[in-house]
Order: sequence, then C-alpha cells, then structure tokens
Amino acid sequence: MPTRGRAIACNRRRILELGLSAAFVPMAPAILRAQMSDLPAGPIRVILPTLYGGQSDTLGRLIGDRVGPAIDRSFVMEPRAGAGGLIAGEYVARAAPDGNTLLFVTGGHTTLPGLYARSIKFDAVKDFAFVCQISESSFAIAVAPDHPAKSFAHLLELSKQDPGKITFSSTGVGSTQHLIGEVCQERFGVKWTHVPYPGGAGPVNDVIGGRVDMSINAMLTLAPLVNGGKMRALAVSSAERDPLLPDTPSFGEISPGFFVGTILGLAAPARTPRPIIERLNREIAKVVNTDAMRQRLAGMANKAKGGTPEEFTATVAQYVERWSGVIGKLGIAR
Repeated sequence: MPTRGRAIACNRRRILELGLSAAFVPMAPAILRAQMSDLPAGPIRVILPTLYGGQSDTLGRLIGDRVGPAIDRSFVMEPRAGAGGLIAGEYVARAAPDGNTLLFVTGGHTTLPGLYARSIKFDAVKDFAFVCQISESSFAIAVAPDHPAKSFAHLLELSKQDPGKITFSSTGVGSTQHLIGEVCQERFGVKWTHVPYPGGAGPVNDVIGGRVDMSINAMLTLAPLVNGGKMRALAVSSAERDPLLPDTPSFGEISPGFFVGTILGLAAPARTPRPIIERLNREIAKVVNTDAMRQRLAGMANKAKGGTPEEFTATVAQYVERWSGVIGKLGIAR
C-alpha cells in the first residue's frame, strides 16, 4: 500500500509539472520578446531646441515616422525652445537615462559651452550619450547681384584693400553665422565688420538691398535666392561643392582642409544603457542611409551621415572645442 501511495503521488506531481509546462508554452514568445527588446515601453519624446515647424521638428518627424514602426515605439516631438538650445539641453541632461527622452542636437548645442560659459549647468559632451548623427549642412556666402565682388577671391582682395569696410550679416552675436564669419576672417587674414540682427528676414533682405555687403547663411535659405537670381553666391562652407549650388566653389577648394558647417542628430542623457543606445543607433542609421532619405535630406540642404555613436560624439566634441575657442577670443561669453 505505501508503495502504491508513493506511485500515485509521483504521478500527480508529474501531471502537475506537465500542466504547468503547458500553461507556460503560450507565454514563452512574449517572455522572449521582452528579453530581446533593449527599449523601454512607451513613446519616445524628442526634445526640440526650437519651436514646432522648424527644421528640427521636420527632420525629427521624418526620422521618427520611419524608425518608430521598426522598434514598435512612437516618437513625439516636444519643443523646449529658448536661449539657443540651453533650455532643451539642460532638460535632457537631467532626464532619466531610460531611452524615453532624446535631445534633437543642432549646431547651436555645440556653441553653448562657449556662449554660456558663466552660467551653463551641464557639460555639452559628457552629460549626453550621443545616439546617431542624422546629417550635416553647410553655409553659403552670398552678395547682391550687383555687388562689386565677382568671386570669393575678389572679395578677399577688396577686404584687404580696406580692412573693416566689408560687412556681413547674421542672426545675432554668437550665432553660427557670426562664428563662421569670424573663423573665415582668421583663416583668410581679412577684417570684416559684423552686423547682427535679432533674427527674421533682415540679415538677408539688407544684403539684397545693398545695405550690408554679404550674407553668411544656411544653404536652405540662400540657395533658392541665388538660383532665383536675387543673390550671387561666392562660396560654400563645405569641403566639397554643394549640389544645390554646383557652380560655387567650396572652402575646401579655396583653402585645402578648411570647411565648417552645422550638424543634426539625436542624443540621450548620459548613463543611458548601452544596449538602448546601440539599438536606437542601428535603426536610425538604417533609415538615414536609405536612398530615399538621402534624397529627402539633400532636398533640405542636408547631407546624410548616419554613423556610429562614437563618430557622432567625436564630431560634437570637435565643434564644441572649435566654437569655444572662437567665442573665448571674441570675449562674448554670457
């Protein structure tokens, strides 16, 4: 009898084990998916340093709409504009490092350590995990159609004949346009006079109207005006010629090794787990490097990049060092 009782007990345990195993079989794929996913649940907020409707918002949505389905997440644009990106940068630097909050990095981010050296509360490089660069874009130098300077070489010649007489416009002291103008003066050994504006169309309209000699502005702004005959381009700031202005020489042609522009990409707070950074990088780079996205970016005067997190980090660090040095020489830190 004891032997029979033990046998019955063993059979019951065996039946129970089989039942439990069968119960867990349907759950196995879900558990496996959870283990394989490097990303947290919920939408991914992309913090914009600008308002809705700008280039950051447009590109953020283009990337998010294509990356989202691949990772089963939605991307939500959230503007936190102000102080040239300082507000957005500080917000993301202090956000939880869980992959749910990203910063849309613009060229303005790389000027913050220099411009706000006395008040910035975060490190523009160390307090972020740079996920993936999306693109880079160049600037153009253009004058009115009837301006005396017929080429960039001629502009430099006129500049040296009368130092300080040639003027250039920008959207403000410390703007990327202003800093590029300062870098050019140092590189080419000339002296120009900076004419800052509080934004808007003034920096371009006053060049077209002959009140300021030249505009240093984004390709997206100047290329349509040049191609429409309202301005004449003298140079583009890239290492190679830009397809939007193929007849205009580049800085790299004029002075080998010299180029300057701006960058766009995405970054997470520092200490975000590496698997999250790597997963986001793979999916974003995959989208950026498609022919369709390359063409779309080119139409917006951007050159697709889509490299590794390490490459993007190095690029940001180089720009931060460059602009901090220029701003320090100018003495315009706030």
